[in-house]
Amino acid sequence: MARNPGTQEFPAVAVLSKRGKIYEASPAFGEEKSVFIGRKALHGARAGELVLLRRAGRGGEVARVLGKATSLPAIMEAVLAWFEVPRGFSANACEQAGRAALLAGKRDEGRRDLTGLAAVTIDPDEAMDFDDAISLIDGPGDGEVTLFVHIADVSYFVKTGSALDSEAARKGVSVYLPVAVEPMLPEALSNEACSLKPGAVRKCVTVQMVFDFDGVTAPGLKKTGCHRSLIRSRRRLTYNEVDDYLQGIASAAGEACLPAKITALLDRSRRLAAALRQARHERGALAISTFEPEFRLSDSGEIIDARPRPQSETHALIEEFMITANEAVARFLERRQSECIYRVHEEPDAAAVDALFDTLDDLGIPTPPFSLQAGTPDNAARAIRKLLKSLPGVLGEQQAGRSAFGELVLRSLKQARYLEDNLGHFGLAAPAYLHFTSPIRRYPDLVVHRALLKELHLEEHSCSRLKLTDISEKCSQAERRAQAAEHLGDDIALARLLDRFLFEEGWDAGFEGEIVGVISSGAFVRFGEIYEGYLPARSLPGDYFVLSEKGGSLVGHRRGRAWKLGDRISVRVLRIDKLRGKVELKPDFG
Repeated sequence: MARNPGTQEFPAVAVLSKRGKIYEASPAFGEEKSVFIGRKALHGARAGELVLLRRAGRGGEVARVLGKATSLPAIMEAVLAWFEVPRGFSANACEQAGRAALLAGKRDEGRRDLTGLAAVTIDPDEAMDFDDAISLIDGPGDGEVTLFVHIADVSYFVKTGSALDSEAARKGVSVYLPVAVEPMLPEALSNEACSLKPGAVRKCVTVQMVFDFDGVTAPGLKKTGCHRSLIRSRRRLTYNEVDDYLQGIASAAGEACLPAKITALLDRSRRLAAALRQARHERGALAISTFEPEFRLSDSGEIIDARPRPQSETHALIEEFMITANEAVARFLERRQSECIYRVHEEPDAAAVDALFDTLDDLGIPTPPFSLQAGTPDNAARAIRKLLKSLPGVLGEQQAGRSAFGELVLRSLKQARYLEDNLGHFGLAAPAYLHFTSPIRRYPDLVVHRALLKELHLEEHSCSRLKLTDISEKCSQAERRAQAAEHLGDDIALARLLDRFLFEEGWDAGFEGEIVGVISSGAFVRFGEIYEGYLPARSLPGDYFVLSEKGGSLVGHRRGRAWKLGDRISVRVLRIDKLRGKVELKPDFG
């Protein structure tokens, strides 16, 4: 679990308890020291509640009561506070958003009318805002298809330098927790005026791409055009609906329930997306699957179930079209030498690749030839690509779990970030890449929209290089903060689901798991498909286990028995810390 970026000794987010006549505030998530709270400093707070504290003399005082420490919404509020996620909007920003939303129906000169196109949004079932839609038609020439990616024209509503813009920049990104969302923009825009709701005419920025595509050879991009547009979404589709259609499942979302124009669009999209994805992988894009939970909520907003987020064909289809649009805009702006923000992913560090290969060798996983002495970034990049091509087959032969190794490879790579210079994107094998397709929830996308519209002579905009540097750095930090908060939120929700399951099924329930991480004191095990827990090395029987020299396994000091990454292991749950989302395991060897 990532620590609060503003690490401090004072427990700013705490749980109140009462010891006799004294109240104690213990840190909710961190390792800070507890502090005592005088009665006058409680301000109505009670034992068993989550509170925000501020310093007061030698102790602290309650600044805000979040709710009971057993309440999931209150805990999610505490998570956002602990990671110092900016909350809410000023009255000025809300007023500006309300006034801007009234412009949604205004007629604009020069905006291309694409409302006659069959356009659809395709999102997860739980999505509340829809900032992208797609259209796909045959032509204009023989053997050609035209893909339209329509993105909400957020820059039309959010003016540079406004209070609304400043607060969006400060947030940097929307944060999504299992039962809480902190949006980058007020709902008047994010859920209404900028959301591409079915049947509503909406203002967009459209990327129009013409491909040579005969269904056999790789698609060739012949022409790209970008323009402000008006669209009308024909239907709000979900991943599950489209998956059912593509798999030929007769359900409420089956072919009979979808208009012919929509099914034709989906059929065309399926073929083009598959061809684009194959071409991207052939040029060297990495294919690494990672674990991410997907929660199912009741009508009242309670979490009732979770599963690994499926990497379905529909999800891949939309992802491919968004990547294609992002690349097209990046190439256009790079050719114009426009000042904008790129999404960069640098080639791996040779020392990191060498260490990764040492760990894999220690685990018995064959690796491509690689020399640290000749370890240029190009050589390191080629070695990683060769490894990822061979890894699925090797793991299949050894019957080792795959998720552990994908995450191990990811940890050896540099993190993608925002930068005012184009350094390319190693993971996507793209010479130029940026984020354009989600301006409702990512501030860099809004900056890119403004740069694009400036180059199209559709909007006056200027942003100094120094300002872009500042935005890039702050948005990268905001992204890391959001990821850490979302990860903790997921852990807490999963811990509560696990506790409920064991309450119903009995605490003696056993699970088959996979070792997905090891440290000197123990192993992390993923079990029951969605849960993860910590297995202390001291609980492993028969020996004293220590971390191997290469860091990929726990090895018995006397007998040499090793527990390695990817190994299957039977476990039971020993205890659950529902507030912090931590699960402690014990081995279950019968």
